[in-house]
Amino acid sequence: MKQETLNEKLEKEKGKLNRLADEALKNGIPLTQDKAFMTQNRKIDELVARIQIEQEKHKKNIKKTNMNDKS
Repeated sequence: MKQETLNEKLEKEKGKLNRLADEALKNGIPLTQDKAFMTQNRKIDELVARIQIEQEKHKKNIKKTNMNDKS
């Protein structure tokens, strides 16, 4: 079984968020008052933060590799 990348997981979770938003709006519930929507929104925030951390690690590794190549 292929492991899901963080970006793939983010897209999947954003789809869930959109469905929850549609459902809440259809029922006349403000998004900020819909617990399921807000929980899913926080989950996406955490994923975005993890992706940003991974990207920073990758940039640092590239810089370190480039500096070692010049030595």
